[in-house]
Amino acid sequence: MKIRRYVANNAQEAMLKVKTDLGNEAVILNTRKVKKKGISGIFSKPMVEVLAAIDEYSSAKESSKPVKSFDGYSVEKADGTRFQEKINALENKMEKMELLLQKVYRKIEPIDNLYEVTETNSNLAGNLTGILQILYSKLIKNDVDTELAEQIINDIIGEVGKNPGVNDAVSALYNVISRITGNPQSLKLKNKGRPTVAIFVGSTGVGKTTTIAKIAAQYLLNDKKSIAFITADTYRIAAVEQLKTYAEILGIPVSVIYSPNEMEDAINGYSDKDLVLIDTAGRSHRNKQQMKELETLIEVSKADEVYLVISAATSRKNCVDILNNYSFLNDYKLIFTKFDEAPSAGIILNASKMSGKSLSYITTGQNVPDDIELMNIEKIAKSILGSIN
Repeated sequence: MKIRRYVANNAQEAMLKVKTDLGNEAVILNTRKVKKKGISGIFSKPMVEVLAAIDEYSSAKESSKPVKSFDGYSVEKADGTRFQEKINALENKMEKMELLLQKVYRKIEPIDNLYEVTETNSNLAGNLTGILQILYSKLIKNDVDTELAEQIINDIIGEVGKNPGVNDAVSALYNVISRITGNPQSLKLKNKGRPTVAIFVGSTGVGKTTTIAKIAAQYLLNDKKSIAFITADTYRIAAVEQLKTYAEILGIPVSVIYSPNEMEDAINGYSDKDLVLIDTAGRSHRNKQQMKELETLIEVSKADEVYLVISAATSRKNCVDILNNYSFLNDYKLIFTKFDEAPSAGIILNASKMSGKSLSYITTGQNVPDDIELMNIEKIAKSILGSIN
């Protein structure tokens, strides 16, 4: 790993130096203000120092390829294929960055689990017959937590008895799942006053930036709302470039902030907007220092809506870890991405039950703005059931 230090007159100039020297794959390790050395430094404006890192293998590999730039995008934006290729490339780079982050942040502290993966040795499964046995098997195969699967079956029995017909059992299943998840909630805008502020958090590579762009496009194109972007994801140069690309396509202003102290001014600068969407760095949910930084960022944003974004392809155990480590959030909604890549829908039921938080959007691909919708509980239930013969 190559680590370098850059000093410049301001944050923007420092980030430009990082990008020029290390490229878009660089990770920002630390940013701080420093004084010039000597007597002149006492009376001069503080400089900005940035500590950045790049994986040397990744850097060497990228240097052998032609440099890709979005500077000429305005000429190519009508070419949907070229645009999608660029977006896909950005997404792939984001996912690869998680490996680099794991190398940089190696210190992992133990956590107190609020939620646990439960496995029971109940005799329920052995006592089930007919359609109930089939439904239980479907739930388990979809990675629904064993205790939750048993609760669902017992609730079905409470509604339609131990020997229901297929139609009655399936109808009861929909009812039970709906009670567990509640009604999914969309982003609600204020009628007047301060713009609605929504902040998006989640692990690296889950697709936060693309999700933000999809939501922005829907409110811009369908509801004719005025929107602004703020990104605090300065850990990765590529992430800033990605959001700027979306902002250019949609004609939306974007601000980049480098510390929580800049958040209030950035939001106040968009007082004339209906909606301000804030992107954050993909933090390791196991790193307590990063999570504390994120907590401060959310606090100073005074966000009206907080969204925890989770990949639907996340394993049950990792989902539990994520919910435990984001338990500092007082209130939030759940967004699930990459449902098209998920082996099962069980994670959605598990997370809804474990967290007690409202479900919101689900994404099913990378096309902006099409591949996003408000969670449809009936579709989730059908996905779990598959075909029942």
